Amino acid sequence: MTMVTIQLPEDRLDITALNLSFADLPVASASAALVRGFGGDLDELGESLRECFADGASWCRVGNAVHTVTDGDAEVRLVPRPDVPTWHADYFRASWGNSEGARIPPEFRLQYALYVDRRDGARESCLEGKDLRAVAARDGAAGVDTLVRHHRAQLAEWYEALDELLRSVQTAEDLPAWATSVVQDELLDWHRTREYLTSAVFEYHHGDAGPRPETVFGNLCFHFSTGSVELVPNL
Repeated sequence: MTMVTIQLPEDRLDITALNLSFADLPVASASAALVRGFGGDLDELGESLRECFADGASWCRVGNAVHTVTDGDAEVRLVPRPDVPTWHADYFRASWGNSEGARIPPEFRLQYALYVDRRDGARESCLEGKDLRAVAARDGAAGVDTLVRHHRAQLAEWYEALDELLRSVQTAEDLPAWATSVVQDELLDWHRTREYLTSAVFEYHHGDAGPRPETVFGNLCFHFSTGSVELVPNL
């Protein structure tokens, strides 16, 4: 087998030459991130996809997509393309086999998958004061304002994605226990990201505000359209 290494464009890549198929439909494209994860080696990517989605392999259907089931940090999935009857391969930024995804009942995997896709489109890295100073040195105060406004909008989008997840899984007055556990973990991440942003802005304008926790976990209450979720410390 000849190894093929390619330069990665920004959009999806044509992999029809690998002659991959699943459920009688060809796997015609892959995301640049997925190909990059295999170092640009299409032969290795093809072999991995054949193993991941072979008969008897560990995979599951989530809506009209097909996901691997592993204990890692992410899954590989096949998504049907809307324009032609083929599959597109990419990463799904969660795992069905570890403690994160194993809590999700199979009948709610689609709702959770929709949330993960929306969350990952909105989740930014945590900002610090030094990041704002670097932007100011390059782009001035207007650049800092643009960056902060972008992060604020991303936090709002992430919170709305959480709200939509709650609306989609709440079938009674109280949330299912698994959903409460998942949302509490997500809120810890959301709140930490928001706290980093506010601390960075404070430091940029007024100097260091003193030490702050890496992870915030305490008597916090977050309000959503269907109810509230509290973070209560372990006693």
